[in-house]
Parts: sequence; C-alpha cells; structure tokens
Amino acid sequence: MIDLSQQQREIIEAPLKPMAVTACAGSGKTSTAVRRLAAMRKRLDDRHGHMALLSFSNVAVDTFNKDYNALLQEEAGDRRMRGIEIATVDAFITSNIIRPHGHLAMGCNRTPFLVHGSEPFLTSFTVWDGKRRQPTTELQINPKEGVGLQFEVGQAKTVVDRKAANQAIKKLAQVGAYSHALGSLWALQVLRTQPLISRALVRRYPHILVDEAQDIGMLHQLILMALQGVGAQISLIGDVNQGIYEFSGATGAFLEGYADRDGVEGRMLETNFRSVPSIVTIANKLSGRDDKPERTEPETLSGAYYFAYKKEEKDNVLKSFAALLGEAGIAVSDAAVLCRSAKWADDWGGGEEEQGQGVLRKFVSAAIQRDKFGCFDDAFKHCCAGVVGLLDDDHGDVLSDLVRGGGDVRSSQMLRRKLWTFVKDATSGLPSASLVAGTAWQPTLLARMGVLLDTLSVDHGLEARGNWKAKLARRKIFNRPLIQAADLGGEDLPKFRVSTVHKVKGESIKGVMYICNRSHLDELLGGTTTEVGKIGYVALTRARDLFVLGVPATNMGEFAPKLDALGFKKAGAS
Repeated sequence: MIDLSQQQREIIEAPLKPMAVTACAGSGKTSTAVRRLAAMRKRLDDRHGHMALLSFSNVAVDTFNKDYNALLQEEAGDRRMRGIEIATVDAFITSNIIRPHGHLAMGCNRTPFLVHGSEPFLTSFTVWDGKRRQPTTELQINPKEGVGLQFEVGQAKTVVDRKAANQAIKKLAQVGAYSHALGSLWALQVLRTQPLISRALVRRYPHILVDEAQDIGMLHQLILMALQGVGAQISLIGDVNQGIYEFSGATGAFLEGYADRDGVEGRMLETNFRSVPSIVTIANKLSGRDDKPERTEPETLSGAYYFAYKKEEKDNVLKSFAALLGEAGIAVSDAAVLCRSAKWADDWGGGEEEQGQGVLRKFVSAAIQRDKFGCFDDAFKHCCAGVVGLLDDDHGDVLSDLVRGGGDVRSSQMLRRKLWTFVKDATSGLPSASLVAGTAWQPTLLARMGVLLDTLSVDHGLEARGNWKAKLARRKIFNRPLIQAADLGGEDLPKFRVSTVHKVKGESIKGVMYICNRSHLDELLGGTTTEVGKIGYVALTRARDLFVLGVPATNMGEFAPKLDALGFKKAGAS
C-alpha cells in the first residue's frame, strides 16, 4: 500500500464534478480511482443512484473490486459506500443496455447475444466486400471524419459498401446476434432512439468514472457523450502515452481534450511509485513528461540495460536475461519477456507448429493452453467454442452464455461444470497434448466427444449436428505430439512468462526484457508519437527494478550510441 501523494488526495477529495485526470505510469492510479469512487459515493445524496467505475480489462476490474472490498472492511459501518458498480466498459454496456434493451433497436424478439465467430450458424451470415463474401462478424466500424461510420473487413481493411454492410448487420441482428464490434453500435442506437431508457440509466448511474481512458474508441466515446447529454457526469483517468489500441480507433484524443470541455476539471498525477529513478528518467525523455520518482536506486543491479541478440540463439538470450536477474536479486517468476506481437511472443515462448483445422483446431488449442501454459480459462473457452461447433445451428447462443456465465437454462452451472470437468480431466476428457496427434490424440478425442455429446443431449437438450464426426476428421494432424517434450539430455532453461505488451498493460513487473526488431527500436527511440513507440514506452514502464532491451546484433552499431545517450547501459560493460 503506497502513501497517497498530495495530487492523489486532491483528486480523491474534490467535489462531485466531471474530471480529466492525466496519470503517469506507476502513479497509483488504481488506489486513486478506488478511493475517488468511495468518496464520490459518500457525497452522493441519492439512495437510488449508483457510482460506476469502468475499465477495459478484467484484470483491472478484479483489482478494483479487491481494493474496494478492502475499503469496505476498513469502514464497515458506513452504509454510504454501498451502491457502486465496478465493471469493464463492455460489460457495463452489455448488462445495462444491450441485453435488456437491445432488441428494441435490433428488431429481434429475444434477448440479444454475443457471437464469437466460430458458431456454425454464422455461415449463413455474410457480406459482399466487392470481390468475395466475408463473415458479417468480421465487419469492423471505423468512424471517419467527414464520412461517418465506415465499414471495413479483413486484414486489408477493405471498405464495404455501406448499404450492403447495413443489410448484413440487420440480418444478423434479427436473430438476436451481434459481434463484439457491433455491440457498441446497437447500444448507441438504443440511447439515441429511446430517451426514456437513457434518462433511466443516468438516474441509476449519475456519475461514471472511466479508467484507462486513453483506450476509449469513437463508439465508446459517443455512448458516454450520449449519457452525458441527458445528465450523467463523466470523469476520465488515464495516460495518453499508453494508448496502444490505435488500431481499434482508440487514439487517446478524447482523454487528451476532455479537460478543455466546459465544466470539466483537469488534474495530474506526476509521481511514479513503481520504477527506479533511472527508468523514470528514460521514460520522461521518451514521453516529454517530467514525472518524479518516489523510489531510490537499490544497492543491487537496477535500471535500464541493453544487449545484442541473435534470433537463432534464443536460448542464450534467455540465459543472459536470467543472469542479469540474478545480479538484481529478481526471481525468474517475477520477470517477463515482452514482445510487440502475438506471433513473436509465441515464437519466444516456444510455440508449437499448428495442427488441426476448423473445429478440431479449437480442441488442439485447448489442449495446448492447458498442458503447456497451464491456462485453464483459455483452454475452457477454446473447448466451449469447439463443442458449440459440433452442435446443431439451433444452439447458436450457447457459446455466448457459456463464456459469459449467463443464467440461461442451457448455460446453467451444471452444463458449465460438465465442460470444465471435460477440460480439466486428461484421462477421460480432453486428451493430453503429449499424445501423438494422428494416431492417439485425435481418435481418443473422437471417442470421448461422442460420450460428451450424448450426455449434453440427454441432460441439456443440446443436439449434435449430423456430421459432427466429419468436423473432427484428421485434417492437418501429424504423427507427433501436439506439444514437444523437453529434451531430457539438454540444459535446463529458465521458464519465463512470455507475453505481448498489450497483455501486461497495467501490471507492475520487477524485471522486464523487451525483444525488438529494428523498426520497433526506431519507433521506441522516437518517443510516444506513434503506436509502436507507445508500445515500447508501456514495456519500459512496466518494469519496477530492471528493464532489458534486446537489440538485434546486426543493428547494435546503429542503436548503441542512441541508447547510451538516452540513459541505457550496455549489459556486461564495466
């Protein structure tokens, strides 16, 4: 628990009014937001109204809930602290707008449900992009100034005719389905066409505080402004320099300009409680900020370093990082290797060659997530997607209910428990990824899936499609295990957590190694004016004690002088 700075106390104790808080990395933003929420709740003289604290990740929400519950324990007798909601932005929109009221805008006669793209019935819902038909669920919405909403699809971001896109979206909506990208569009439509619902929502949530506000995209901004337009007070807290979701339309511009709006008070958090001073100094140079470190340099190795690496010698790179951690007194379990992209993270984490195709690939992914990474939540989601892919089209909403944990009969606790048991039990459920895929793993999965589908039919009325076995055929399955066993005669390597930068945003990590290529380095050194530059800044500012930059050996001569000038030290240099 950190001691609150003067800036934190001023924000927490400020009157009830909209605020825009620009917070540096490691500024104790979580503590500030939770305590501001509690203070706002105490000041609200309205037993019907609730305070909402929203963020963009489940990890942040879990942390907020934990910290707020701790505050409740400290002030157990204060009933004024009840009546709050802490949720992700999307969960708040889903539970308060889309599920109860979305049918009014979507034209369906049922509760709307989220689809993930793998549901079999979605093959009937496509949109013409000018050359070929694409899944409607792949449509992305890109608000363009002077153009309005522009619909795009595919990695090439092919622009889809607006009329064709609208027709495809409405067709999907008529069965009650919406994709992640389309959910906010329908929520906005509800707020714009149903003024009574908008006013009731604001009556329920008169004050909304949004964390990580640099990640607010255009549609989320329009939803918040629609609520503000009928009386809600909106406060934002975040760091524009950490806005690494520009690819989804979150440029940070809303947060950056919010303090200039009438009636909004701008505030700053400029004390970094997380990182050692040498890391804060480099972060300031990259971002143009002047944040102050709270910590002092420890006696052990600390700060920002760089070394050369060759991608074909990854084992040596990991050993070198482990050696630096040892000098710094940091356990491997308290460190992470970060990469710009998921492909790089998979490669540095020892990714397996992909096996399986279509629905079968879902079960392959589930087995790998469980047996290689110990990620049971991800394994469960992949397995659910695979099972739903084997069911009749009439059960299109089951995946949404299973993943969301909804209250529908078919997504009852008993159904979830059966699927969880299947995922966790390698002896009678999802086969072990160590089995040879072609001769043992796939035949075992086929036999066990038949038993599971029979159970789901009898106990839950979930009927399998007639050709379900064909969907588990041996396509792109090889005669080797899904995951390769470690070389028993080889030298033990440190088992690092390997992740993308996006997945660790908001975390505090004792030791970080960021693996770059030339373009990543170039943009990192260019500061936080580009998305890739911001990604490098986020990687740097995750580190508490030690940050190590992996520089391609072929580019060391070009970048070493620039890194030295910035304040980095070459690892191993005296």
